[in-house]
Amino acid sequence: MDQLSLVFFTVLAQVAVGIFISLGLFDLLAKPDAKTLNKSFIAVWVILGVAALASMTHLAQPLRMFNVLAGVRHGSPLSLEIVALALFGGTGVAFTAMRLFNIARPLQKWLMVVAMILGVVLIRAIANVYTLATVPSWNSGWTTFQFLMTAAIAGSVGAAALLRLESGTLGSVQAAADKALATTGCILLTVAMAGYAGYLFWLGQLPLPVNVFMVSDSHLSLLIARVALLTAGVLAWAVSAMRGSNQNMVVATTSLVMVVSAELLGRIFFYDVMISAGAGM
Repeated sequence: MDQLSLVFFTVLAQVAVGIFISLGLFDLLAKPDAKTLNKSFIAVWVILGVAALASMTHLAQPLRMFNVLAGVRHGSPLSLEIVALALFGGTGVAFTAMRLFNIARPLQKWLMVVAMILGVVLIRAIANVYTLATVPSWNSGWTTFQFLMTAAIAGSVGAAALLRLESGTLGSVQAAADKALATTGCILLTVAMAGYAGYLFWLGQLPLPVNVFMVSDSHLSLLIARVALLTAGVLAWAVSAMRGSNQNMVVATTSLVMVVSAELLGRIFFYDVMISAGAGM
């Protein structure tokens, strides 16, 4: 597997988007005190920063990233991905800074909503890089579906874990949010598993010169581990939330690690089945 930097970039960027959107919705609906959630939002940008660093290590010369931006005028998917990353990160960091220093509170809400929208745009931009006609095993709506589900599920678990850290100041509203996120997570897990089955079936029906499931001996193990970790991670967190253990950080942290690990394994499989049109890898 020689694309680990991209595996970490795509997964962590999507996790950051998912957590930010989940926290944003909580902020809009629950209307917590202005002094809460600051650490949680900062955590999002730490995750996004790690993702950005991972993407830069993929370049032989990281400064070439600025040369890639020249492709924006030609509609280059890679260039648009970088722009989307910068817009989401810049807008989100600006919102967080305004929140930290209590600047223009009415404007903060609008900036947060804009950042949430830009987060979805970022996921779509990342997916566009991989929906290539020359790579049939990537060129479908299943790519976008998987990227969105990574953000949705890992984002829900990540946001719940961060909210548990602030349960002391958020009070009963956090307990209600924990259960709501757990319910949402279970629904998303069902959708993700059904979609993943559809994706694997579609992948197996592609008229390719190479059987995608025979490219590597480890693929079956990757698929089983991914499904097992994702299911166990979400269900462990959901059971904890439904039982009212809304302050249990051990379960929340373990579940988040399991879910993110599952998505990393799923993304490794995604890169490993990069089979070009014509023949071979």
